[in-house]
Amino acid sequence: MRWLGWLERALLAAAFSAAAAAALAQTGDAAPDAGESRLTGREIYARVLANRFDSFVQESTMESSDRGGKHQVTRLRMHWKDFKRGDEPASDGVLSKTLVKYFHPFEIRHSGYLVIHNHDRTSDQFVYLPARRKVVRVSLRSESVYGTDFSFEDILPRELQDASYRRLGDGAVSGRGTFTIEATPTEIAHSEYSRFLISVEKERSVVLRTRYWDGSGVAVKELSVDPEAIREFDGVWVPMRMTMRHLLHETTTELEVTDIEPNPELSQATFALRRLESH
Repeated sequence: MRWLGWLERALLAAAFSAAAAAALAQTGDAAPDAGESRLTGREIYARVLANRFDSFVQESTMESSDRGGKHQVTRLRMHWKDFKRGDEPASDGVLSKTLVKYFHPFEIRHSGYLVIHNHDRTSDQFVYLPARRKVVRVSLRSESVYGTDFSFEDILPRELQDASYRRLGDGAVSGRGTFTIEATPTEIAHSEYSRFLISVEKERSVVLRTRYWDGSGVAVKELSVDPEAIREFDGVWVPMRMTMRHLLHETTTELEVTDIEPNPELSQATFALRRLESH
């Protein structure tokens, strides 16, 4: 009978599908998540920002080198806290605050920066230099972290509102599946860059590679994260080692997180201007 032939074919197809699924499971290759294909660039970057602490204290070492073989080591300590209430800014419009203090090399020891990231206006940025013995309001837009290939914009945690996002084709970095998004900074962010190309690891929502273009549309930098140096702290995945290459200057800076304290109690006083002057 014709209906019996159809039924046999359907049963064979189902059996074949089950066998194929079992084979995939044995090889460790998971079937694509249908939900992944519907994610927007903004939603993907929101996942990146969700993978972070409410606050942290972090010590980092940066080692810079150029093609001539010159080396420089810089060490700094960063305090950061999220002041949002859920997805909303604090009552004073503050999203987050960052305090950075140098403790090596000797000539810049005790120098520091304070950045207050605001919701609907430009960030407030201050610097303290011991030689001047006073706090000065500045613009850190393209300020280098003491001669390294990182600018302060590169190391300060970003906020979702800093850019618009467009999803591009998926890819892979170091054999790990990644989402690819293009981020275009908003005017209020006052970025030194015109756009970023960001590769986000699908599994842990960690940025594995970022490429930077300047205002003239020239690719100037590339940041690479070592996937083997990503560590988990309190459910948050943290890149402990990364490399910034300046594509025009042919210089590189290796950044290593040497110590991190997840979610400490940091009060408003931690980010007071007078803290910049403290030794």
